Amino acid sequence: MLKQALNELVRLRGGAENPTRFLAQLYSSALSEWAGELGVDRHKLHKLVHFKEAISDRRLN
Repeated sequence: MLKQALNELVRLRGGAENPTRFLAQLYSSALSEWAGELGVDRHKLHKLVHFKEAISDRRLN
């Protein structure tokens, strides 16, 4: 379930980097929802999303 959460959040985060306020709110809402579902701290889950993004970027290059 963590893998599913990270995949979804990475996709949303990519869209949230767009300055659209709606996308940023969508990412924030999904982050809070997944953190609650997984029983983890929201900040720690956000860090994991950054980590997964970095790994994904390295594999593409």
